[in-house]
Amino acid sequence: MKKHKLFSVLLAAVLALSSVSVFADTLDENTPTENTVQTIQAVPEPSVYAQSAVLVESGTGKILYSKESDRRMYPASTTKIMTALIFLEYFNKDDVITVGTEVNEVSLDSSKAGHIVGESITAENLVRGLMIPSGNDSAVVAACAVARKIKNDDSMGLTQCEQIFADLMNQKAEELGCTGTHFTNPHGYHDDNHYTTASDMAKIAVEGMKNDLIKQIAAERSYSGNSLGSQQIDGALTQDYNWTSHNLLITNSEYNYQYADGIKTGFTDEAGDSVVASATKDNVQLIAVIYNSEDPNRWLDAKNLFEYGFNNFGYYTLNKNGDNVYTADLVYNKSSGGNTLDLVIKEDITLFLPKTAVGTISAELNVTNQDILYTKSDSDETAQTVTLKAPINEGAEIGTITYKDSNGNVLAETKVYSSRTVEKANIFMRILYKIKDAATGFISNLSIAKIAVIVVIIAVIIIIIKIFRNRRGGGYYSRPKYKYKRRRRF
Repeated sequence: MKKHKLFSVLLAAVLALSSVSVFADTLDENTPTENTVQTIQAVPEPSVYAQSAVLVESGTGKILYSKESDRRMYPASTTKIMTALIFLEYFNKDDVITVGTEVNEVSLDSSKAGHIVGESITAENLVRGLMIPSGNDSAVVAACAVARKIKNDDSMGLTQCEQIFADLMNQKAEELGCTGTHFTNPHGYHDDNHYTTASDMAKIAVEGMKNDLIKQIAAERSYSGNSLGSQQIDGALTQDYNWTSHNLLITNSEYNYQYADGIKTGFTDEAGDSVVASATKDNVQLIAVIYNSEDPNRWLDAKNLFEYGFNNFGYYTLNKNGDNVYTADLVYNKSSGGNTLDLVIKEDITLFLPKTAVGTISAELNVTNQDILYTKSDSDETAQTVTLKAPINEGAEIGTITYKDSNGNVLAETKVYSSRTVEKANIFMRILYKIKDAATGFISNLSIAKIAVIVVIIAVIIIIIKIFRNRRGGGYYSRPKYKYKRRRRF
C-alpha cells in the first residue's frame, strides 16, 4: 500500500509538471501592443496663386492645405456669409421684411440686388439677394431688420443698425474660434478695420454651410421670381428679380467645376479677387478660401485645391464596433478559458486621412480600471504586453484606446471593454502567482510558469531523498502499532 501511495504522489507530481509546462508555453507568448493602420504622410501640394489660401474638410475642420492662412486680409463680399448666418438666427425663411430707407445710403459703386424703399421681400429671397447678385443693399436691409427687431425700434437709422449688427458678427466670430477677424459692416465694403483671415473665414463658411437655406442658395446659379416668392399679400409692394451668380465655379462657364456647390465671391480694389468655394464628392465636402488671386486665378486656385483634396484624402474606418483592438495577457485566471483576453470597442473609429498614406498609426492602450491591472515584477522594461488580473466580467470597462499619428498627435480615443468573462484560477495557481509576486533576486526575473516547474522539481527531489533514507534504514518507515488495554473498573 505504501509503494502505491508513493507512486501516486510521483505520478501527481509528473502530471503537475506536464500541465505547468503547457501553461508556460501559453503564458510566455507575447502579443504586440500596437495595431497598425495607414497614417498621414506628406503628398505634393498644389500650385496656388492666391496671396492667402486654405483648404479644409468641413466635417472635421481638418486643414488640408494652407498658404499664409493667418495673414490679415480684407474679405470684401465674402463677409456676406456671416451676414446670412446672423440674419437667419433672427428670421425664418418665410418671414416678410419691409425694405427701409437704408437702401438709399448704399454707396453708388456697390454691387446691388435692386431693392426699393417699401418693398416686401421674404427672408429667403433677401438671403438670395445677399448671395447670388451679392447685393450690398440686401446686406443693409438684413442688418437693419435684425437690429430693429432686437431694439424693437423701426425708426433706427443705418449707422446705429450697422453697429449693433457688427457687434453680433464679431461675437459670432469669437464663438467660432476666429482670432484674426473684426467686422464693421454687413457687406464688406472696404474699411481698414474690417478684416479677417483665410483660416477664420473657413470656420465661418463651415458653420454657414450647416444652415440648410444658406447651403441651398449658395449652390444656386440664378434666381428668377417675385420678391415674395409664392406668397400673396394684398397691397404689398413687390419686385420681380433675375439674378445670376458671380461664382464661375458653379455657372456654365469655362471655369465650372463639376463638384462645386457654393459659396460666395468677393472683390474690392483693396481686397482683390476672392472666393470662398465649396465642393462635395463622395460625401466629402471641402471648403477652399482664396484671397487676393487675380482673375482667372481664383477659379484655377479653387479647382487645384479641390482636386488636391479629393485625390489625396478620404475617410477611413480604422476599427468598427465590436472589433478586437488589443489582446491582453491574464494572471490569476483559469487557464482552461485561455490566458489572453481580447478587448473590444463599441463604436466605429473613422478618420479623414490621405488616400496615399503609408506608415503606421499607433493604437495605445491605457488601463483606467486599476483594480484589474497587474503590475509585473519583471525587471525587463522592454516588456510590451499589458497584463490583467482575474476575475473580469464580460463587458467590463477596461480603459481607453488612443489612436496617434507618427508625430504623436492624438487622432481619436474610445473606451475598450472585456470581450468575455474571465474566471479566477484554482488555489494552486494563485499560490504560484503569490510566490512570484513576493519573490526577490533572481526569482523575480522568472516567469510564473518557471517558478511552478521549480516548485514541482523540488517536491520530487524531496520525495526521492526521503525514499532513499528510508531504504537505508532497512525498509519503509512505519509507525509502531500500540495496543491499548481497556481498564476494567472495579
